[in-house]
Amino acid sequence: MESELQSLRAELALLERDNRRRIEIFEQRLSALEAQIQQDTVDQLASQLPTVDEPEDELSQLMGTHPSRSPSIEQPTPPPPETPTQPASTITTASDTARKPSRQAKWLSEELPSLLEPALEPISRVWGSLMSFYRHYQSQGKAPVFFMTAAGILALVFGFAYLLQFSFNAYLGPVGKVTLGFLVAATTTTGGVMFRRRMPNMADYGSGLIALGVILLYLCGYFAGPYYQLVPIPIGVGLLVVTTGVAYLLALLFETRVVSMVTLLGGATMPLVANHFDPSAVIYLSYLLVLALAMLRLSKLIQWPQLAVVTMALSAGMFEFSVANLGESSSNWGLLLILHGFFYGFTHYILGGLSGKEMDRRRLGLLVANLVLFIHISWSLAPTANALGVVWLLNLIPWAALAIYSRHLFGYDVNSASARSILAMALLHGGLLTGLAILALCSPEFLGIVWCLEGLLLIYLGIHFGFVSVRTEGYIALALAGVTLFLQALIWAAESLVPAPLLLSLEVSAGWTNWLTLSAGAFALTQLLRRSAGKITPAEQRFTYIADNAFGLLLSASFLLSVGIIWPQGMWLLAPLPMTFLIWRSQRMNSAFSEWLGLWHYLLLFVPLLASASVVGNLHFYDQIPYGKIASIEAFLGLWLLAELYHQLNIQSPGQKLALALRKLFYALLPIIALPTILYKASDYFTVAMWFSCGIALFLYTWLRMEHLKQEVRILISAASLITIGGCLLQEFVRWQGKAMEGLLLGVASFIGLIWLGQGLKRYPAGREWQHAIHWALKPVFPLAFYYFAAVLIAVSYTLTHDFVLSLLLTQLYFGSLFFSQPKLAPVRNQLTPFYMLTLGIFELITLSQVGAVIVKSHNAEWIGAYNLASLGIAVLLVYHKTLPTRAVWSGHRMANMWLVHVTAIIVYVALLAQLFDAMWLPAVSFALVVHATLLLFQTLKPETQKLLKLSLIIYGIAALKIVLWDMQDFSLIQKIVVCMLVGLCMLGAAYQYQRFLPNKRLPE
Repeated sequence: MESELQSLRAELALLERDNRRRIEIFEQRLSALEAQIQQDTVDQLASQLPTVDEPEDELSQLMGTHPSRSPSIEQPTPPPPETPTQPASTITTASDTARKPSRQAKWLSEELPSLLEPALEPISRVWGSLMSFYRHYQSQGKAPVFFMTAAGILALVFGFAYLLQFSFNAYLGPVGKVTLGFLVAATTTTGGVMFRRRMPNMADYGSGLIALGVILLYLCGYFAGPYYQLVPIPIGVGLLVVTTGVAYLLALLFETRVVSMVTLLGGATMPLVANHFDPSAVIYLSYLLVLALAMLRLSKLIQWPQLAVVTMALSAGMFEFSVANLGESSSNWGLLLILHGFFYGFTHYILGGLSGKEMDRRRLGLLVANLVLFIHISWSLAPTANALGVVWLLNLIPWAALAIYSRHLFGYDVNSASARSILAMALLHGGLLTGLAILALCSPEFLGIVWCLEGLLLIYLGIHFGFVSVRTEGYIALALAGVTLFLQALIWAAESLVPAPLLLSLEVSAGWTNWLTLSAGAFALTQLLRRSAGKITPAEQRFTYIADNAFGLLLSASFLLSVGIIWPQGMWLLAPLPMTFLIWRSQRMNSAFSEWLGLWHYLLLFVPLLASASVVGNLHFYDQIPYGKIASIEAFLGLWLLAELYHQLNIQSPGQKLALALRKLFYALLPIIALPTILYKASDYFTVAMWFSCGIALFLYTWLRMEHLKQEVRILISAASLITIGGCLLQEFVRWQGKAMEGLLLGVASFIGLIWLGQGLKRYPAGREWQHAIHWALKPVFPLAFYYFAAVLIAVSYTLTHDFVLSLLLTQLYFGSLFFSQPKLAPVRNQLTPFYMLTLGIFELITLSQVGAVIVKSHNAEWIGAYNLASLGIAVLLVYHKTLPTRAVWSGHRMANMWLVHVTAIIVYVALLAQLFDAMWLPAVSFALVVHATLLLFQTLKPETQKLLKLSLIIYGIAALKIVLWDMQDFSLIQKIVVCMLVGLCMLGAAYQYQRFLPNKRLPE
């Protein structure tokens, strides 16, 4: 019972804890909802309270935005509800999850507007301006007044127009209609003035009526002039001018924006609509200039920058429209003068409202637009390029004056940010207009030079006054100058191309001057930036390194091209001079680019070499023209001089590794540099020259101790041996007339000298250090001497006897004697196995020669047989004579060698018996087989030759089968008796002798 009671109490405690937790969650949600409702209420109250307009800065609303200040009424913010600390997972509920926006809703609300914002920016600006008007009236609680006034004015304008044109036709004539229209317009304007003066609370309504009256005045002027033609053109123009003046005075008097905008639009467009200024665009544009300047002044007085922006845009459009409709015979100088009025009037307005601040982006954008418009229209109006250049160049004077007297013109402090901004703008405008004037005035050949000077001047001024923008313009001008100069210089060089071997025929002209200007400009820029390192940005400091490297490249090109003007071939041959300068300069400036650029100059030496090869048709030094030979010698010596240059300058860099590699290549080429020429012009002495090359290589290695020279010595000795032996073969079979035998004997002398110098017959050298070096360098080559001596023995013996088999026998005897007599010599010690195999191989070769001679019945068959018997004796000596060399060579292969010798011996005596006997050579072969098998049987009595028993039995079987199946068929009775008796006696004697040795020897199993 107690346990059940305890369990019930525990469950009750759990339920109480769970209910308490749920109540706390509900309280938290309720507190959060109450706080959100209070915040929404505060926001609604704040939106309904009236706002106070701040005085607008002159261009703060330039792009349609107007800084407004919210009411300074602070609402008490309820404190956040106290929430107990608990896991977040226990607070999240289904309603919270439902309030979280989905991914699609987030994309539509945040990402999609950011994507469409750049495309809809112009519309958004206009819409922003309209919304600022609306918020202005809404903040005062007059939003309905705004809509009703705007709609009423628009409706009345259209209604009055239709009334004048259509309704009055039946009642009034043209004069009456126009007179009535002027009366209505004057009444409306007067009513608006009365509302503005007597009822301040309806000032906006009164401004609307004034604007309506002005519009009606413009319409009446239109109907009185071109529509009904009631007055002459001058009077019609006067009506429009008077209307514009009255409207301007009203806008200035009441500082109303709507009237000022109507005045601008009506005053600018109505003369064109009325066709009053068609005969001369100068009159209209002069009128438009006065109107635009007045509007700029008005925009400052009423503190409405949007009016200035619209004035600039409208003036630009009207000016472009007037220029497009000009006649061909019209003079454009008056229009250019008017254009300058617009340009400097707009500039004065933009620069006049900085108020001690720096130039912002909006003003800078207006300045750029003003400058672009001026350049574009002046380009269209100028009669000639020279006139255009003069006009642009004269504009440098006002900007220079502005840079000097900006304090007097605008009243800014000299040290203020506004004064610095004006100075920067003056320098930028002056530099750009000067550059354009240069483009129009200068010849294309000198355009880059003048731009280069202008760019350097702008960079200097930008550094002096601390203007990054001015320096940027200077860099742009300098880049344009560099591209122009470089292209013109390349064109000059391309036009100088001529066929090989001259390649370039250069002359002093503008192209050469451009190369010098590029070099001087790069040097001046480098020095200017380096001396002003503390005043420039990190990016410009990095650019200093680029300009410095460019100077080295351009200076080298200028030097070589200058030499090419005087000495066309010398520009390639003197390439090592700028190469040396650039490598030296790389150490001084710590420039890897300059170093590798200098190393690349080495390749210029191959240009005259290849040009000479294209003329003569080959690359042989002997056939090249003088400049090609000089370039070849320079290129070869340069391989060594580069490393020496690095050594003298004490340069430690990656290029030094390349220079050391090139010096190794020089030493490697030095022994073989003359071989191609010898092969080309004196091929008869090529075998002799190879051994001299080996001597030169060995001398260089002994002097320099370079590893690659040691490898080259070994390769050259091997190659010389093969080439010499190949020369002998060519002389014998191809009738080559070269010095083959002389080269062969020189090789013998060379090997003897090498063995003597390097102590090649010893395992370890003794003596001086150079002898040790020669020994270890030639140690892999010393065994080659014995094979070379064998080749010499074959060549000499064949030359003397013309018997190839005898030469082979002498060679076999030579290897056999080395094998047995000099096994302890150091070079022979490791060559015992090859000597052994060569001796047996020569025996097999002589055997094949004997078989061939017997088959073809050569007259030398007997001599070959005799030579083969001697060769057989040498082979038997190798496989049976127990000495230290043979034991070292046998090493498990002795029995196979015995089998090979005995099988070959069968071929030997079969061929020999075929030569000696005509009719009885087959029985003699059978008898010889029996004797051979018997001898092998006796050898099996020795333990080390027991395995020959199988070979003995095989030979016995072959002899028996031959006798029974072959010999006995063709023998006569007497021949059969003789053969059987001889074989029987031989077998009995063999059995007797074999039996005698059995007690002393163990019977083989």
